[in-house]
Amino acid sequence: MPPLRVAAGYVTVALIWGSTWGAIKIGVNDVPPFVFAFVRAVAVASLLTIVAVALRQSFPRGRRTIGVAVVVGLINLGWSWAIIFWAEQFVPSGLVSVFGAAAPVWTAVLAHFLVKGDRLSALKVLGLVLGLGGTVTLIGAPETGDGMAGLVATALLALMAISWAIAAILQSRFLTRVAPVPAVALGSWASVLLLSPLAFGQLSAGWHWTTPSILALAYLVVFGTGFAMVVSLWLYRKLRPTTITLIQVVVPAEAILIGTLWLGEPVTIRMLVGAALVVAAVALNAIAGSGTRPAEERLAAPSSAAE
Repeated sequence: MPPLRVAAGYVTVALIWGSTWGAIKIGVNDVPPFVFAFVRAVAVASLLTIVAVALRQSFPRGRRTIGVAVVVGLINLGWSWAIIFWAEQFVPSGLVSVFGAAAPVWTAVLAHFLVKGDRLSALKVLGLVLGLGGTVTLIGAPETGDGMAGLVATALLALMAISWAIAAILQSRFLTRVAPVPAVALGSWASVLLLSPLAFGQLSAGWHWTTPSILALAYLVVFGTGFAMVVSLWLYRKLRPTTITLIQVVVPAEAILIGTLWLGEPVTIRMLVGAALVVAAVALNAIAGSGTRPAEERLAAPSSAAE
């Protein structure tokens, strides 16, 4: 596959994911967060299942491959959406995205032990320290939330970044030879099951769908997940996991810009300091080197059919 297509896919995913945080904020202003997340999961799962069947693409087979696809879906969709959608009630959308920027740092650490050719270095270790410092700064910022709810939200967002790193490693090792569309569809259905009890618990809450929330949902389903998640899984065939999670370095800048200019969210000095530390951590990991996966490394990746 030409490098230009890989670069185009990489940049497109980064730009789309940077805009999803604002769309989520719009949606949860009208609809309870778990209900909004549940409807998104059902729509994504249904859409991708229809596409997979129409294209006659095979769903993951084998207990290990199915299990990994389900776990990755639960982490990247169900668990993450539950946290993000709920947290954006208390934390500015731009700041929520910054927590995700710590994922490349954690990915670098895990990849050192679990992915061939993606090793730790002195720069990566320094990046880890800066990333942790930035996360602590963000969690301690009084502007991140309201009382205990805000503290819980920021703590969960910090854990979310670690879980994204775990999902990145799993995708790199076990899902590089499966069709992306049905794999993401399977994970989406698993997320539907995870989110359903949370959503049903909010059905009695006051809420209503408006034109902005419906448009935000459509954008998140078609582009934020349906397109971006499929392309990102395809990128794991071409790039190392640390490289792919470096997408998160672009996301916070775009998300904060959208949140400030479009949604009128505040930006404070402490938020910027924490964000700068996290971005510096990611930049150090990029400098340390995490490029295209060598052909022999991709061929050595575990087969999805192996049990």
